[in-house]
Amino acid sequence: MVIPVDVCIATFRRPHLLERLLTSLTAQRLEGIAMRIIVIDNDIDGSARAVAAGGYPLAGAGAAPDIVYDIEPEQSIALARNRAMRHVRAACFAFVDDDQTVSQYWLASLLHCMCEFRCDVVFGPVVSELPADAPSWALPCFAKQLHGTGDVVQYGGSGNVLVRTRAVTAMRFDPAFGLTGGEDTDFFHRLHQAGVRMVWCEEARATEPVSPARLTLASLRRRSFRDGQNYARIFVKPTSPWRKLGWSIGKLAQLGGGLLLAPVMRCVSYRRYVALTVRLAAATGQLATLVSDGYLEEYRVTGKR
Repeated sequence: MVIPVDVCIATFRRPHLLERLLTSLTAQRLEGIAMRIIVIDNDIDGSARAVAAGGYPLAGAGAAPDIVYDIEPEQSIALARNRAMRHVRAACFAFVDDDQTVSQYWLASLLHCMCEFRCDVVFGPVVSELPADAPSWALPCFAKQLHGTGDVVQYGGSGNVLVRTRAVTAMRFDPAFGLTGGEDTDFFHRLHQAGVRMVWCEEARATEPVSPARLTLASLRRRSFRDGQNYARIFVKPTSPWRKLGWSIGKLAQLGGGLLLAPVMRCVSYRRYVALTVRLAAATGQLATLVSDGYLEEYRVTGKR
């Protein structure tokens, strides 16, 4: 029995990284899997067209997989993902980011986990690859919270995920998150609320390179601020006024205590100082979002999408 799976990729002006990803996808062991690849270019100029048109023979086979190429003209990661889903024809589809590469048994591991644990969504880890000369104080900021295979989760990201098509019905990514990120956390949180069972698969690993531009304190704080904003939009704003008030008081106390502690940490350990200020940036972003959505931090064109 051959299982068809569509692998969806949203890309934006990173053709060299997209080529790395496509090469790793076709280097997988795909016994019993018929993979089709969907590339959605979020660049109206079609900068990924030539890469998507290249032949990528499967490992151990002569034929290259079908690659569907389309352009989402409006710059929005949410709309790009939605356009990819409109092309899905298989019973299952996966999302993987354009700057990643996947392990040899990535898709097979996701499918095996979906069958073994009888679930509709399976997330896998994305491991950051830092440069050899990366500062030691930045390392904790890229450490991922991992789970055990089969652990039930309530939300996750779209950088490494397999979804049963029938489970999403008419649900789509919210365009309100199109330039801020967080569209995937919101999407899968809504699936969880709808009763969709989601689990973790530790064996289905993907990796992503971390550019030197992301290894600055300003970049780490800015990203954490934006993540904090998205967390508040998804998990806090929909709650009752009393819960928002109690949550805000707690965050203000955390922020005040952290600001008092920061000078001490700066003298004791720069690594701990960085970790503390990154957490404070997230708390500030959360509080700012409760005041106004007008301060939402958007993606930089040159930054991580």
